[in-house]
Amino acid sequence: MRALKQVILFKDVPDPVLEIVARTAEEISVPAGETLVAAADTPDALYVIRNGTLSVVPEGGNMSPMLFGTGETIGDAQFVDGEAAGGTVTALERVDLLVIRSAKLADALAGDPEARYQLYRAIARSLAARLRRAVGMIALAREREAGS
Repeated sequence: MRALKQVILFKDVPDPVLEIVARTAEEISVPAGETLVAAADTPDALYVIRNGTLSVVPEGGNMSPMLFGTGETIGDAQFVDGEAAGGTVTALERVDLLVIRSAKLADALAGDPEARYQLYRAIARSLAARLRRAVGMIALAREREAGS
């Protein structure tokens, strides 16, 4: 639970709900160079990076890789919508992860609609914040291009 509390995605989740999430999480390690998720995969999990760095190359490979490290999450959108990953996720070094499988979490939350609501609201807020940052970064990049 301590590791989850340090993740932005879970910062607004009440402790009793976070305890449910923590009980469903499993710990795994991925060695350097191993692919965690391929672009066409439909991951059934949210990955919380406890230690290490993951590289995400968007599908098509024509963009620079994005790096994700300790305290960040991978698979947020796919965890919610069940769609394909849209990018390849590879460990740049040994990465220790908490894996929260969507089906296992759904089972744990089945009898508690309020907990389910609080969790998915927190995830929606986190995704909305990421979207706002991305839009801001796109606007800044366009401004720079126009000024060149």
